[in-house]
Amino acid sequence: MLQDQYNAEAAFEIERIRDFLILHYRATERRDTPFWQHCAQIDLPESLERKLALFRSGGRIVRDADELFAEPAWLQVMLGQGIAPASHHPLADALPQAQLDEFLSHIRTLLGRAVEGMPGHADFIARHCAAAGPAAVA
Repeated sequence: MLQDQYNAEAAFEIERIRDFLILHYRATERRDTPFWQHCAQIDLPESLERKLALFRSGGRIVRDADELFAEPAWLQVMLGQGIAPASHHPLADALPQAQLDEFLSHIRTLLGRAVEGMPGHADFIARHCAAAGPAAVA
């Protein structure tokens, strides 16, 4: 009984990870090699087709149960691969325009503060990724 539950949960997670990875490879616009041409032809599992249809129709991101990848991860991949919704999420219409504008302004402010506190690219590389200099010859 315990092994059946484990197997069911493992299969669930593996299928959701599969969907996330397939989305990366299938949605890319690369077609410059036989590998990427093959990736463009990968069949989409029904679970991924459902996620894509919901997102394309109105920006809905559906997360099944406690799957590993949360909504921001799905959003980043979909938008990053050029998949865009046909319209905004209908819940945006539930807020008065002034309240929606205030909400978006608050998000812009929070993002701006976060960005201000981040190092520039060169500084980050120097601090965390710089290669060691050549070893001294004795």
